[in-house]
Amino acid sequence: MKKIIVISGLFLAMFSSVSAQNTNAIDQVLKFKNETYDFGKISFGKPASYVIEFTNIGKDTLTLLNARPGCGCTTPNFKPNEKIAPGKTGQVQITFNGSAMGNFTRATTLDFSGGLVKQTQFSGEGVAINNLPTAPILTAPIKH
Repeated sequence: MKKIIVISGLFLAMFSSVSAQNTNAIDQVLKFKNETYDFGKISFGKPASYVIEFTNIGKDTLTLLNARPGCGCTTPNFKPNEKIAPGKTGQVQITFNGSAMGNFTRATTLDFSGGLVKQTQFSGEGVAINNLPTAPILTAPIKH
């Protein structure tokens, strides 16, 4: 039992350090705008979108390989295999279908060449918006 705990602990420590190194590596070659985004209040059931921008601040051309949504309620719009030369900017549009009522947080993972991965997220609050006209309030009975 002790061996399993020790091996599990070593595996977790190794995975954590690789993840931290990957985050540091990507931040050295790409600068992100809107990697975390707050929609604020949005109408329940109505799609909302925003754009993640990234600029290549490194010396080599990078390729955006994929944008993987964390759930079926999120759709990334991007150019697969888009090359981003040094000094150039790329974009991924993220659309949320508005299917959450109340507070929500969702993620999208961006995969780049060289094994570089960036986790992005957005949040907000889905609220019910009633656009129907309200009926007048009657204060006295109707006489026939």
